[in-house]
Amino acid sequence: MMEPPTQTPTAAASVVSASTTVKIENLLEAHETLSATADPKPEDLPPHERVVVHTDVPYAPKCRFFPGKAKEMMTAILKEKLTGATYDADTAPMIVRDITDTIKSKLKDMELDRYKLVVQAVLGEQRGQGFQMSCRCFWDPNTDNYAHASFRNDSIFCVAGAFAIYLY
Repeated sequence: MMEPPTQTPTAAASVVSASTTVKIENLLEAHETLSATADPKPEDLPPHERVVVHTDVPYAPKCRFFPGKAKEMMTAILKEKLTGATYDADTAPMIVRDITDTIKSKLKDMELDRYKLVVQAVLGEQRGQGFQMSCRCFWDPNTDNYAHASFRNDSIFCVAGAFAIYLY
């Protein structure tokens, strides 16, 4: 078996630096060529290279989500739907669906343009147990917000949360 020829470290370094120099010169030459020509028109580019910038998209909301107003509205809906109600496992999913749909509908009436609305509610039987609900989200604190409301009587408890996330 023959051993491959060995190169000294200085010979290998000179080969790398020579090829690196050639690559850098080619890049500089290509940059000068591109800089000298005018920017191509978007229609001249292939479809996958076309970039369209929409300048008519507002980056700040015209109407903001106010958690105080939303909480008042949500508290009223929970009282209206659940006052005098007793817990029934068979009807609980329909009641929760009705509550979340009503809250979402009222939030849409607030005309929050370009906001994504997420409504979540939990309905359970009141047996003296503790209940904690938490959520996490990555959002912009300047435009996005949330509101929550709760209701409790001798038979049931309900916690509802509404999240408004502005779409840029």
